[in-house]
Amino acid sequence: MERTATAARPVRRTQRERRETSYRRMLAAAVKLIERQGSSRTTLAQIGELSGYSYGLVSHRFGSKEALVRAVTREAQASFARHEMADADRHRGLQAVLILVERYLRAVVARSRNALYVLIGEALGAMPEIRREISAADANFRSGVRKSLEQGIALGEIRPDIDADAQAAMIVATLRGLAIQHLVDASAFDPDAMCRELRVSLTRSLAAPDAGTRKRRDA
Repeated sequence: MERTATAARPVRRTQRERRETSYRRMLAAAVKLIERQGSSRTTLAQIGELSGYSYGLVSHRFGSKEALVRAVTREAQASFARHEMADADRHRGLQAVLILVERYLRAVVARSRNALYVLIGEALGAMPEIRREISAADANFRSGVRKSLEQGIALGEIRPDIDADAQAAMIVATLRGLAIQHLVDASAFDPDAMCRELRVSLTRSLAAPDAGTRKRRDA
């Protein structure tokens, strides 16, 4: 039988696809290096070597080391949102808060390093120029928690007399503090016990007095 099939030619990627691939590889390399040695000791040349690209291309993609560090900060936040809170919109009110704190803590515990926390430390010391980026990250975090608290108040699940801004700041501070403790010493606390106690503590302090009764009646 005559052979009519020809070998499939490899599909050539577009320039946009190649640019996106190189950008993602460089960003991943930057995250690894910053987790390992901090941003102050990380160079664009090292990022190029680890990602397989030249120093010149890394410099062209990001413009400056400061811009790259800002990109890493945004990527660290976006990565958490993609992988840990992908279905967060399915939950509302108090349940959303309880799910958030547990997922956040377990995500931190599952990683031996975390670029965002390295950058938080550097924003207070070696790289004050990224403090605005870190401040924006915390503001976004507080805003999301506050939104869930306000939903819970509207649903009658959360006490109407709480200060949503203050409570959001307290919850974010608790999670950030626990994350730092674990990153410094992985044996600082038992993750399962901590998640359980956090849920109990938040439920006791936030739940409206008749929330349980209302849920049983509506069931």
